[in-house]
Amino acid sequence: MSLATLFFDTVGFCNPLGSKAGASASGFPDVSSAPPDTRRLIRDRRYCRVLTDESVMPLDECSLSCAWKAVEHDMALVPGGDVRLTSDTIVSTPSGFETVTDPANVVSVQSLYLDRDCVTNGDYLRFVQAGGYVTADYWPEDVLPNVLHFLDSTGSHGPKYWVNGKPDAAKLDHPVVGLSWYEANAYAAWIGKRLPTSEEWQRAGTWPEAHAGGGTELRYPWGNAFDPSKANTWAGGIGETVSVRSYETGNTPNGVRQLVGNVWEWVDVLFHPQTEQGVSVLLDQTMAEIRGGSFDTYFHSQATCQFRTGQPLLFRGANIGFRCCVSASALTNLPESPTESIQS
Repeated sequence: MSLATLFFDTVGFCNPLGSKAGASASGFPDVSSAPPDTRRLIRDRRYCRVLTDESVMPLDECSLSCAWKAVEHDMALVPGGDVRLTSDTIVSTPSGFETVTDPANVVSVQSLYLDRDCVTNGDYLRFVQAGGYVTADYWPEDVLPNVLHFLDSTGSHGPKYWVNGKPDAAKLDHPVVGLSWYEANAYAAWIGKRLPTSEEWQRAGTWPEAHAGGGTELRYPWGNAFDPSKANTWAGGIGETVSVRSYETGNTPNGVRQLVGNVWEWVDVLFHPQTEQGVSVLLDQTMAEIRGGSFDTYFHSQATCQFRTGQPLLFRGANIGFRCCVSASALTNLPESPTESIQS
């Protein structure tokens, strides 16, 4: 065992940029009683690997208990139920072609756990330093040639705006941006989670009102009226990302933060606009859906729980990040919870 490993296992979580931080500093639960291998996975936020069928760890009670503490700290339970997705349809008008929003079918969602926060620069740095960009298992085979071009501003592996393989030390708790849909999926595979689907993402922002209001969905996690004090959009005048812990008043009732604003979020759905005749529009590039609006979103109608748009799979913009999820049914020894029984 190396001295670095011994220090890590004995003292606690180490900030990826070198400064030490204990569990109490971040609020992350104390998992020092777990076996060393399990403890390391949990502190790297890879606790779902202890709790899923993919786990290679022995499922001893202490490991399970510590992993569940981490899940409940980092993730929120989103009860299963229905959502009504909308679809952007291109129609012909006297002035040309316009995109209008039409109601789509009701879609059923199973219970899931969703990250309370977008993946931060500090989170993503652990993936980079663990060799995520040079481990083929996390990337589709046909994308491997592109991985060579997923470089930061200095030519190192990492998000577009990093320097020398590291983020700005002052923005460790900001959402990671400048990474493609493939990079988001690779991180999710490494950590033992996945990107949410479009309906799962929408369910996370709308389930309380949908349950209580007979299917009515709120436009925003806090209500139907936009409030610039609850989300980081153009209206707030900040013009860049902020910490994932900012704008607490805009949280969902079960503690999902910044589902709207700060950064758009990649989801695990391809974006296919259609014509009014139901014919798919041929795009120059394959696109994935993004949700939620960002710090530079001007129109409030685009920073809602329902609005859907897309970007090319290889796009690495300064205003797109992501968060991960895991199906509740995929986790071992799911604890009993009053929320789990809520269905609408």
